[in-house]
Amino acid sequence: MDCVSVWANGGQGMNARSQSREPLKIFNCPVHGIQRIISGKYKLRILWDLQHGPRRYGQIRKQLLTGISGTKAVTPRVLSRELKNLAAFGLLKRTDHGGVPKRVEYKLTALGDSLIPVISVMHKWGVQHLVRESVLRKLGLLAEQKPGM
Repeated sequence: MDCVSVWANGGQGMNARSQSREPLKIFNCPVHGIQRIISGKYKLRILWDLQHGPRRYGQIRKQLLTGISGTKAVTPRVLSRELKNLAAFGLLKRTDHGGVPKRVEYKLTALGDSLIPVISVMHKWGVQHLVRESVLRKLGLLAEQKPGM
């Protein structure tokens, strides 16, 4: 049984034909589709950061370079490719405001915004299972250990 059959048999009875006008209805397997959309070094973090509103290219790059999970180097070419891919999938809207220097802004589309709860579940799982206790304490998400315990 293929991926779609497994999903359709266990799903809510959704018909792929009734949804065919949606821009992402190009995959034969939902898991493969999600993997293709979010694969990449920065896509999930870009989507997660844009949940708080539109950002310019430089703001997105700076956000990727800062914080506890900051990246040491984000090349402009890689970041541009990630942003273009997310826009091509319909998850981001790119708005060119013109001017010198060029001012381009990115924001989540309704489709991109609908992915935030999914990323939120992954974020929660990551906090529970992947993040060091020292980092959680530093962020105030875990109580300080008392000596002798």
